[in-house]
Amino acid sequence: MRNQKRICMCCVVLFNCQFIRNSWKVMVQQRLQRCGSVIELLSEVGQRSFSMWKAWFETRQMQQSISSPVNRSTVRGEKSLEGWIKCNVDAGFYQQLNKTTAACCFRDNNNGCFILAQTSWQQSTLSVIEGEVVALLEAIKLAVQRGYDRVVFESDSQTLVNSIYAARHIEISEFSMIIHKIKSVLVVFPNFEVKFIRRQADSVAHTLARAANYWASHRFFEFIPSCIELMLFNKMS
Repeated sequence: MRNQKRICMCCVVLFNCQFIRNSWKVMVQQRLQRCGSVIELLSEVGQRSFSMWKAWFETRQMQQSISSPVNRSTVRGEKSLEGWIKCNVDAGFYQQLNKTTAACCFRDNNNGCFILAQTSWQQSTLSVIEGEVVALLEAIKLAVQRGYDRVVFESDSQTLVNSIYAARHIEISEFSMIIHKIKSVLVVFPNFEVKFIRRQADSVAHTLARAANYWASHRFFEFIPSCIELMLFNKMS
């Protein structure tokens, strides 16, 4: 009886949505041709209706959670909850050398202790916004590979952060394609956040992005690089 009530409630909600209503009609016509009895049809339709309603409801919740870019992209100067990791991200641009660099630095957001850093460069000159979004995507990929769960990614590009949390992004470009990838990862990892910070607060990643020009094309740092050692100690003190 409880399952029957739940299915009836879901059907009422579903039929308030034109798209779901049309999809349900098509599904019933297809299943009616294959099911051996009306009982089997009703059971399958009921279960499928609940699954469709659940997917629709979860999608609506996600849309509502990312529809306000200003609230989620505010300047982050305060400490987060214990257990979160802060990742500063930045890019560097060297037109004369035809290079674009990327850097990220992971630290404990509670005490500022160094965890991990990564730098890279590619033999191409990207625009500023493209370089920033590539650097962010590389940082997010590294966090996923390392199994980090709660991470706040900080960028000094307000345009980048607003684009990630915008309700829609119609432009077709390399930038928009990477934005779409980042949005997809944020859906899978709800404890990943992207925040805007001012350049003065992003000095660690900025210094790493400049130094990356002199290093190998891809480097990991399990220990604090000497170029940011003093900065980190000052931030921790």
